Amino acid sequence: MPRRFITPPLTRRAIAGARPKASEYTLWDSALAHFGVRVHPSGVRAFIVQTRVRGRMRKLTLGRFPDMSLADARTEAATTLARIWSGKLQARPARIPRFAEFAVRYRERRKARWKPATLKTYDTYLRARLLPAFGRLRLDRISHARIAAWFDAASAERPGAANRAFEILRAMLRTAREWGDLARDHPDACAHLVLNPKRPVARYLSRDEFRRLGAALEQRQAEHPWPVAAVRLLTLTGARVSEILQLRRDAVLDLDPDGGAIRLADSKTGPRTLWLGAEAARLLAALPAHDDGRVFPRDLTAARLSAFWVQVREAAGLHGTRLHDARHSYASQGVMHGVGLTTVGHLLGHRRPTTTAIYAHLDDATLLAAAARTADVIARAMRYPPVPPS
Repeated sequence: MPRRFITPPLTRRAIAGARPKASEYTLWDSALAHFGVRVHPSGVRAFIVQTRVRGRMRKLTLGRFPDMSLADARTEAATTLARIWSGKLQARPARIPRFAEFAVRYRERRKARWKPATLKTYDTYLRARLLPAFGRLRLDRISHARIAAWFDAASAERPGAANRAFEILRAMLRTAREWGDLARDHPDACAHLVLNPKRPVARYLSRDEFRRLGAALEQRQAEHPWPVAAVRLLTLTGARVSEILQLRRDAVLDLDPDGGAIRLADSKTGPRTLWLGAEAARLLAALPAHDDGRVFPRDLTAARLSAFWVQVREAAGLHGTRLHDARHSYASQGVMHGVGLTTVGHLLGHRRPTTTAIYAHLDDATLLAAAARTADVIARAMRYPPVPPS
């Protein structure tokens, strides 16, 4: 049986200075009973808890020093002991993988359902932000304190990127519990962490700005007919750039003077219908056909259209406006002219109502007018006096 050495409360210096011996031994913490550090002949130092429950000795390894701090280990030891004594501690998986190992398996099982852009985003954030911070840690060693410290540091540098990386990490740890790599009662290490507020970047074009944009496109119609047509279709439909540039003729349903529809087999949010007004339908019907079945030529890429947009926006005096703002402007015009948020969300192909909620503030004028009309009807019926009493 390993020999026990009773010590004062454990300190980081004492643990670091503990020399390996021919056989393993334990440095016990006098501040917390049943908690200590097992020192192995190999030099590995591991935090443990050891206690007897119903006549049976239970020993659990919490993590290695210095990957796990003494403060974190002591806190987790107290929690673990309480769960053991209350009978709430579930059996831990036989082997808990390191984060880097789990990340490979997570990607492999998810990639079939992810779109290429999602897979690229995962790879980028995993390589640049998550693996450097958590790659060598076992999943159960990724504590709330460690994640909070990492998130605060990342947020000071790039708040938006910190948010995205945190969302990926949270999804991975949630999946680890679902797959059994973590016990289902393992504490949620991402709980109660609040994302950084998003900086508003959406830009809504006014009627005068739409007029200037139309004039700039008209000036380039003869020399750049396809990019001009693409930008016009984007502004008239609120579609995403990829949805327009990858559009195929067989996806276009019957067009008539009142409009039409496009059935997109795939989009950012899955299959959806892109509805066309009369102007968009006429523009689409006038475009010449291509032998490969595409609506727009293959060499009109997103990068080339973006470069063309920069020229157009500068000529129109729309400095800093993004091509994606055509989508925001389409939605904002709909809301400001009485189209409900739910309908706007369907037109844009939003999967969640919260995505469309960014346009809610634009609906104030419509709501005020509706309130005035409703109150007017009631006031007339009740024969309110035209002026308040003096």
